[in-house]
Amino acid sequence: MKVFYFTFILSVLLIVGGFFCPPIGVIDGSVLTAVGLLLMFAVVAQIPHILDAVSQGKSIKVSKGDLSFEATSEQR
Repeated sequence: MKVFYFTFILSVLLIVGGFFCPPIGVIDGSVLTAVGLLLMFAVVAQIPHILDAVSQGKSIKVSKGDLSFEATSEQR
């Protein structure tokens, strides 16, 4: 959980800092990739917590538009 908060805060600081710093030149694509990777690490750090919740019998439902995903420990 600490990894999530650290990477989330660092990502937000980088994004906010990018708004306040005057552009010195062209923003390289690697900067956008670095922010994306930081956000990805925060998501990946949550996977063990999600798996623990499912193994304890809790169900997780995620939906976005037409896509819907549900994870439960019940066998069908």
